[in-house]
Amino acid sequence: MTKFAALICALYLAPLCAAQDVALRERAVTMLERANAVSTPQLFGSYEQTINLRSYSLDKGEQEGQFNSVTLGPRSYRDEYDFAGFHLLVVVNGEMIADVGDRAKAPFEIRKLTLLNPIRHVRFDKSDVIRKIQDGAINGRSADCIEFDTIQGEKSDANEICIDHQLGTLARLKLGDETTTNSEFFRYRGAYVPGHITFEKASLHMELAQTMVETTGPQDPNVLVPPAAAQVGHVCKAYRRPFGEFIPQPKSGTGDQVVDIIVHGTIRKDGHIRDASIDASQREDLNAEALRVFESWKFTPAIRDARPIEIPADVTLHPTRLMALLCQPQFLQRLLSLGCDSCAVLGQPCKARLPLIKLRTSNYGRPKRHR
Repeated sequence: MTKFAALICALYLAPLCAAQDVALRERAVTMLERANAVSTPQLFGSYEQTINLRSYSLDKGEQEGQFNSVTLGPRSYRDEYDFAGFHLLVVVNGEMIADVGDRAKAPFEIRKLTLLNPIRHVRFDKSDVIRKIQDGAINGRSADCIEFDTIQGEKSDANEICIDHQLGTLARLKLGDETTTNSEFFRYRGAYVPGHITFEKASLHMELAQTMVETTGPQDPNVLVPPAAAQVGHVCKAYRRPFGEFIPQPKSGTGDQVVDIIVHGTIRKDGHIRDASIDASQREDLNAEALRVFESWKFTPAIRDARPIEIPADVTLHPTRLMALLCQPQFLQRLLSLGCDSCAVLGQPCKARLPLIKLRTSNYGRPKRHR
């Protein structure tokens, strides 16, 4: 499941269409597009947003934090994150971007928060095969639930998206081993926004209590002034993504399962990896090997306006065998740095179908979405 390229089945290749009912897919795509629409304001306006975050996991226990945003325009805002000892302030004003704190060290919960608010929108793509649409119930409310399989290489996930029958909003997303539930919707600029969001992945349980309030009239002129201790930069005019120079691979194993290991780290200015950690793993006995391999990688540094910069990145490893973290150095890189995007597929494909390894950065400093 991805957030991009929603098209009806007739626009896909014939082999995909043959695998599912065309009318069923058209209905599912239409339902999902309508759900995205009813949660998207028609006009962008200034607002204040607050999210109270609570999380629990077996390894970290209970943790709390808060996100506050004062937004005057798509590139005029002040975002502040506080969670379990981590603090990050991001001030964006036109081409100026200022940070207080190390965004590369943002915990998984904060990085996930940036993707879940104000609501996560998704779309079907050609890897999704619609199976059926049936009646359901989410938090006691009637829902229309779309069941589908997402097939990527040798990996197949049974997924489900449930849409509130009355409001037409996205009520629940079950994508792989992640489940997101939206509830307590309120009206904001003609759209429905969830006041409560839950996210579950393995032992991690997150709860977000969200408010968004329109603001009018004069604003505090100091809102967009960075503190003296801030690291001040600017939106890049020229960007060159990192390229892999040294991507060693472990020996292949003999297993027949495909599992996910999500690793977080930062590509430094010298191209080496720092602060690597495991975000989530379906095989904890492979975590040490995953970190060893990832930490040994070497890249050319990302270049912004002729100067090397650091890139915080999440890497999802999809092993094709239990002990084979990679088959060949084939992966998709999506590197987002201070407003610059770059996408490319590198390397040569394996003989067998291979799920992609996704490398991406978080969303700090990017233009606010249409809210």
